[in-house]
Amino acid sequence: MKKTFQHLCLGFLSFSAVLAVTLAMSGCSALGIGRKGGSRLLTSSALPSVEGRAKFSVSINDNTAIELTVKHLPRPERLSPPASNYVVWTRATKEAPAQSIGALVVDKDLNGKLVTETALHSFDLFVTAEDSGQVQQPSGQPLLWMSYSR
Repeated sequence: MKKTFQHLCLGFLSFSAVLAVTLAMSGCSALGIGRKGGSRLLTSSALPSVEGRAKFSVSINDNTAIELTVKHLPRPERLSPPASNYVVWTRATKEAPAQSIGALVVDKDLNGKLVTETALHSFDLFVTAEDSGQVQQPSGQPLLWMSYSR
């Protein structure tokens, strides 16, 4: 009886360990941690075919490194209303002002990419279409967006 109880306890502990690892990995996957393709950005209904993904990592100086890639992105001048740039923004809180972290350049295959860093550890990341890449605040609605926290 003692051996049966030990086997039962050992089986339960093994199952618990596998369950804990599985839950931890699925949680990391939902946050984009360890996922090869990165986290998917939500997309405006104005751009139904666009697919955006962001990969995040911690840089040497404890900044958050961001690699944003977007596929099937129409040239900004083809939007309604037309624009000249896609600008990428971060915002630490809903009340905080947005900070431009760069512009997406659309290539001939309608793909865009931005690799940059921010000192923020938790933030909203979003993309707007703007008349200039040098704007100080977003003027339009977000076309792609997500929240990140580490």
